[in-house]
Amino acid sequence: MNKIKISSKYKKIIKQINELEHIMSELSDEQFKNKTIEFKNIIKNGIKPDEILVEVYAVAREATKRVTGKRLYDVQLMGGVALNEGRIAEIKAGEGKTLTAILPVYLNALEGKGVHVITTNEYLAKRDYGEISKILHFLGVTAGLIEQSMSIKERKEAYQKEVTYGTNTEFGFDYLRDNTTKKVQDIVQRQLNFAIVDEADSILLDEANTPLIISNCNQEPNKLLYKKIDELVKTMDYITIIKEKYDDEEQHEKLEKYDYFVNESLKTAQLTLKGIEKVEKEFNINNLYDPSNIEILSAVTQSLKANGIIYKDIDYIISDGKIKIIDKYTGRIMEGKRFCGGLHEAIETKENLEIQNMNKILATISSQNYFKLYKKLSGMTGTAKASEKEFNEVYNLDVIEIPTNKPIKRIDYPDKIFENEEIKFEKVVEEIKNNLKIGQPILVGTTSIKNSEKICKILDKNNISYNLLNAKNHEKEAKIVSQAGKYGKTTIATNMAGRGTNILIDQEKVAPLGGLKVIGTEKHESSRIDEQLRGRSGRQGQVGESIFFLSQEDELLRVFGKNTKSKKSGEITNNKTKKEFIKAQKRAEDINYTIRKNMVKYDNIININRKIIYAERKKILEAESGKVFKEFVDYFCKKITKSDEIYSKNILERFGSTKPEDIKNDILNKYDEKIQYIGKKEFEKVEKQVQLNVIDEYWIDFIEKMNILLDNIELRRYARHDPVNEFIIENSKAFEKLNEIIKLSIVTKILFGIKYEECI
Repeated sequence: MNKIKISSKYKKIIKQINELEHIMSELSDEQFKNKTIEFKNIIKNGIKPDEILVEVYAVAREATKRVTGKRLYDVQLMGGVALNEGRIAEIKAGEGKTLTAILPVYLNALEGKGVHVITTNEYLAKRDYGEISKILHFLGVTAGLIEQSMSIKERKEAYQKEVTYGTNTEFGFDYLRDNTTKKVQDIVQRQLNFAIVDEADSILLDEANTPLIISNCNQEPNKLLYKKIDELVKTMDYITIIKEKYDDEEQHEKLEKYDYFVNESLKTAQLTLKGIEKVEKEFNINNLYDPSNIEILSAVTQSLKANGIIYKDIDYIISDGKIKIIDKYTGRIMEGKRFCGGLHEAIETKENLEIQNMNKILATISSQNYFKLYKKLSGMTGTAKASEKEFNEVYNLDVIEIPTNKPIKRIDYPDKIFENEEIKFEKVVEEIKNNLKIGQPILVGTTSIKNSEKICKILDKNNISYNLLNAKNHEKEAKIVSQAGKYGKTTIATNMAGRGTNILIDQEKVAPLGGLKVIGTEKHESSRIDEQLRGRSGRQGQVGESIFFLSQEDELLRVFGKNTKSKKSGEITNNKTKKEFIKAQKRAEDINYTIRKNMVKYDNIININRKIIYAERKKILEAESGKVFKEFVDYFCKKITKSDEIYSKNILERFGSTKPEDIKNDILNKYDEKIQYIGKKEFEKVEKQVQLNVIDEYWIDFIEKMNILLDNIELRRYARHDPVNEFIIENSKAFEKLNEIIKLSIVTKILFGIKYEECI
């Protein structure tokens, strides 16, 4: 569907909604709840929600006006239509995304199948729920909120509401927990029906670089092993490269002079053959990659990451003697989260902190595969068009640009580029001084805590007062943001000021000065995040200004740019350097897109495994006692009578025959005896628990092995093998073995109280 047709179609719908406005304005408050009952009955009688969209949206608009005093603009109606169609609506900052969502939320809630409104953090989820739930209540629609601290009972109640608000992580974690629970009554989610994702580019793209993981933290780490490996890694020689060329013999020879290399663009750290030999010598082993050395390999892999690519005050902070992860896209602390697979323990060792109990991954899924579980998916964000290709390829979602209600008046000045970082920061401070002379408020955006603190030190030297907003003082966020648009204020902030904040300016004092001035001090790897920073100023047609101060030493240019540095001192005005920043950012975006694509390729393979395992668990949870067990018995009897494994031979000795039918009859007799001895009701509980425990134990072990394989699979490129194909082969073999051992162990565990491999 092309833009012209969409525009024409949307205008027609909006015109029809507007024509009903005067009718809706005459309804009493009580009549709004009656309208909701009327709509629900219409849908129950077979009419599709889309067929009554015009009237439903007209009701929602009037209800919003009565509850909040805000009348939805026509462009918000347009956004609401796009969201209902299962699209990404690009709605610029300050245009009222939260209220726009009420339209498709209300329409789709009428079916009673559940609507999820998903955002990036709990603060925003609470804020949006607080505002929208009042409107929904006025309309007679129930709404709930998912919070991290909630009990199973509270979560279940929230999911039973017609509309549920929460964060992407909580929705994803609940899905994983539901598929690892031991009790049917502990399942909290209903079938995933319709989701509206706020800040869709952040959740569906940026945060999708890492999978959703639930884990427990009760496994005692091998502290001596981590310490020994950390000491070893810190003595190793390494080289930093920008791009790895697998078929470049010259580069390969150069790398082999070192113990390991760090690829800055892909953010990976890998041992060379020389490094592998050093590890093998240190631990007196013949082959680091032998399955028996999996613990050493895993710890080495994580220590290389901890020392080579994970940085303090960029990726994490140390607070109260603990490592706290920083979300690189929002700048916020990810409270309660730990890196998995041993990485957190490796960082604690690197920083000489007390090593906490390590996380054992219980379940994991990529964000992409989780969100594709929804029957209908849509999203909204201020910056989406640039990533339309990825939205389309990964999620099959089109991007619709929604016009602003008022023309944008913000002035975006050309970037200023300087020779080095020192001069750049001097010029930033000079710009701040000049603007403060007239009292214009300034928001200075940085890419990390480290850089925000650099600027603060320079401002301190110049006796310039400021507010600092980063992950170290996040508890003051609301207060700092509320002050940022006031006369004479200077605010230094990381990406925390780029999402979900509405900086209000004093129209009388500040508007005549040009409004809020946003100064970016570095370009991000994604142009969308730069646009979000600019979008803090000039909202809803207000005046504002933005400008970026850059240097040839900036991380973006150093890692993703070509070596085209100008030798000119001071400000660099040539177009070649300016264009190189644009190209570098495009390269960074392409690489991150490729990383996400590759991650999805691998997770798609594991997703096939996941669906089979989760379906098996569901069948056990819901089936009558004995049904699944008896299905496995046939397989068990055929396997042990044909297998040469020592376990099978030992099991056969427990039976008086080697014929499958005789063994089957013997097993079923023993099974019935257990039921009689324990009691049917109690045995049913025990049987389900045993079966689920066996599946979970082997599945968790399988996930761990697959993650270690993933950490090292790219090395196969050096042998001219395709890593994805190699992973498919390895995964297929491992999963076939997993399926086999689960079936065998469920039978032996119920019969003899031991797993199959313990039959010795």
